[in-house]
Amino acid sequence: MSDSGVPLVTVQVDDKRCTYCLECTSVCPSGALRYDKCFEHNPVECMNCESCELICEYEAITINMGGTLT
Repeated sequence: MSDSGVPLVTVQVDDKRCTYCLECTSVCPSGALRYDKCFEHNPVECMNCESCELICEYEAITINMGGTLT
């Protein structure tokens, strides 16, 4: 859980399906999903809007609800 009581989510990108078009990072309203040599996802910044998953026409993104900070 985040400090606001919203469950944390984790975003996973399947390298075998991903074409690295980076549409997912461009639609992320909070900037929680970034790419700099690899995908990085900050679950605390994530708004759980699912925009990244919805935009991906290759179904390379999986959103896992209830993720935990590590």
